Amino acid sequence: MKKKTRNKFSIKEKERIVLLVLEEGSDSYHSIARTYNTSHRLISLWVDSYKVHGKSGLSFKNDLSYTGSFKLKLLQEMHSDRLSLHQLSVKYLISPSVLSKWKREYREGGITALFMNKLKGRPPKAKNKQRTTQKSSLSNEEKLIKENELLRAENDYLKKLQALIQSRK
Repeated sequence: MKKKTRNKFSIKEKERIVLLVLEEGSDSYHSIARTYNTSHRLISLWVDSYKVHGKSGLSFKNDLSYTGSFKLKLLQEMHSDRLSLHQLSVKYLISPSVLSKWKREYREGGITALFMNKLKGRPPKAKNKQRTTQKSSLSNEEKLIKENELLRAENDYLKKLQALIQSRK
């Protein structure tokens, strides 16, 4: 079975699809979605964003870092104005999946969860080289001194053990 790949549409392709929907009417969301092998909800989001913001509304990509107060403001607006994720997404040009994540975080962790700064990307690998270089950085003289201390401690321990055994007899 062939793995289904994710469709990525350029702004021009999105605009062509939106104009096609607007010409044929809202009944064509499903048929056009099947033609382009995508979701009718995604096409609906594009159409609504296009109606409100024009061609610039078709690009939901941004590298902005949203503050906790902004996230909280949007969630409060969504609740007070009874907006859906779709409507809020169209209004602020933020992906519904991002809004849904914020909503889930708020529900699970409260207000503080919105203000937490999360690190992006993969965590760095542990560096084993530093440990090995520290071990090998000891000179031969230092190694011999440590070994001598260990042998003296062992010798003292054995002497005390021998004395304990002698005292019991």
